[in-house]
Amino acid sequence: MKGIKQGMRLNGIDIDIKQGEIVGLAGLLGSGRTELAKVLFGVNLPDEGEVFWYGQPAKIHTPADAIKKGMGFCTEDRKVEGIVPHLSVKENITIALLPRLNRFGFVKSKEQNKIVEKYIKRLKIKTPSPEQAICNLSGGNQQKVLLARWMCMEPKLIIMDEPTRGIDVGAKVEIEQLIQELSKNGISVLMISSEIAELERNCDRIIVMREGKKTGELISDNISQDKIMETIVKGSEREVKIHE
Repeated sequence: MKGIKQGMRLNGIDIDIKQGEIVGLAGLLGSGRTELAKVLFGVNLPDEGEVFWYGQPAKIHTPADAIKKGMGFCTEDRKVEGIVPHLSVKENITIALLPRLNRFGFVKSKEQNKIVEKYIKRLKIKTPSPEQAICNLSGGNQQKVLLARWMCMEPKLIIMDEPTRGIDVGAKVEIEQLIQELSKNGISVLMISSEIAELERNCDRIIVMREGKKTGELISDNISQDKIMETIVKGSEREVKIHE
């Protein structure tokens, strides 16, 4: 993404994400992290700047365009923007995959069930059955279902906005393990989190934002909670870049 501007929220920000890299976005409330993710995923369009995909202009105007490119987006508010509460676990996992499972107006049920069973097992989703309404699952298991939704699409990039908010400690550990698994399998992750310790544990690189701008970047062994906080506080004056 280069020179992204949008109203008063984003003020000419550049970021890049390498294959298999976990990039964290850190910053105070109102820094523009979620707004940037929504531009990348085509939820909002930038006033200026451009999104590139593998070095070429992406031409992403809608979330459907982003999905076709190979992106997924686990949103911050899973209950409002993520899960479809009264649909089953099976339906929630495969809802984005349905166009591929459709043949002459009918869903290929055997293939759908095979995919659902695979990801329930792989992500250790605790549910009585795939037919269980997702609203009856715990927050952590709902989050796993959302992650399964995008994993079954075989994405190249998953955006995760506050991926462990509102879930218990055990589920949080499992979600973080899944994020690491995605990276090891060559899937890039853009991770937004207000928990600095979470960013420290999981990210290969952290971009610090303030008032819609990139004000700092921390890389590899230089990532620590103290340095993230220092960059957030001091980054308003100039961009700070710390390498290995």
